[in-house]
Amino acid sequence: MGIKNVKIKNIFIDHHKYLGKRENSLKIYDQPPRNMILSPFNMMFDLMDRLLVVNFEDDPIYYGIELQIFHKIGKEYPLVIMYRKDNMMDIYYTNEIVLKDRKKMVTDLYSNVSFNQLEDIEYKFQFDEMGLDAYLFLKDKLEQEIEFKIKENTPGRELTSILIPIGAVSKKPKYFPIVFLNKFGMIIKKNTEICVKIHGILRATTEMPVQMNKMKVYIARYSLEPIIGNWNNAFSGIITPVLLKSPILTVSDENMTYELVNNSDYYEIKQISGNDEEGHSISFEFSPAIPNFISLGNDSKIKGRFSCIIDEKKGIFAGEYFLVRTRDIIEFHITPNKGWQPFPGKLWLKTYKWNSKIQIRNIGDIKITSYWRKIKG
Repeated sequence: MGIKNVKIKNIFIDHHKYLGKRENSLKIYDQPPRNMILSPFNMMFDLMDRLLVVNFEDDPIYYGIELQIFHKIGKEYPLVIMYRKDNMMDIYYTNEIVLKDRKKMVTDLYSNVSFNQLEDIEYKFQFDEMGLDAYLFLKDKLEQEIEFKIKENTPGRELTSILIPIGAVSKKPKYFPIVFLNKFGMIIKKNTEICVKIHGILRATTEMPVQMNKMKVYIARYSLEPIIGNWNNAFSGIITPVLLKSPILTVSDENMTYELVNNSDYYEIKQISGNDEEGHSISFEFSPAIPNFISLGNDSKIKGRFSCIIDEKKGIFAGEYFLVRTRDIIEFHITPNKGWQPFPGKLWLKTYKWNSKIQIRNIGDIKITSYWRKIKG
């Protein structure tokens, strides 16, 4: 048998076919329509300029290096993650500005993380018509040298985009991690100069066991435009309805935008969107639209689908939702279950499930408890 080839073009879900054209029946409502919506959703973004990850073999401590580049207050700063075989992560940085809004996010998602500030991290991270040209040098917390050099030589180097699998997280993740690597490339083996040196010893860069787009590549990848978001951070507390100014069907509240449908004056959430400071957007479209919780009738049950849109790319990943109202309690669940990953085995995003319980006693007394869990099966 020949070497299997994996294509990483056109890997998205058929957004419109998957969602279909489902609509909510008016039978799910038993209270008069109100000029407001109730949203249990939230979204946060993590701004990053560039990203490079390299896996290597036979080192007793480490198996991977990640170089992240940030633009902060007109300057460029690096952050390096050393992935360890004991399931720890060592993070190195020169300026704490790169940890702003990130330290809690990392520790929420991963356990066993150490943070280490260095005086200097030498690096280069450039891309031109021949591909990637990158370099890294630092001393880790053992005072030992970490170094790599990568120089692709592929004229007309083409890039694509991919949603990165994130599986090694705690059993109680604080959010659903969305790491979409736009302008993405796997490092091509042919004609590439590559060297990884750990504590003075050369380490072989790990090769992908299959070809990618008919090329041999390393398990080493980079993105010139990563788009990173946290969907539905765990939250427990009071939520307030968003008042609507009819007949406008687009409304913004805090950092979220809602596209609504008017179902006989019951306003339902068709799509939610968040935007980062660079203008990138992550959106979720629902079919049928999320019903108006405030007017939802007792014993109503709705099962639907969702699909994710990042910038203008539709069908990044998708899944199902289910909700039921029992007296003043609405239970709402989301299960991502459709996507693509470059390796066999259980689809990583199927291991996440979002659970929420919304209690509506009256318009001025609405509480929610929501969280993600890792599930088996």
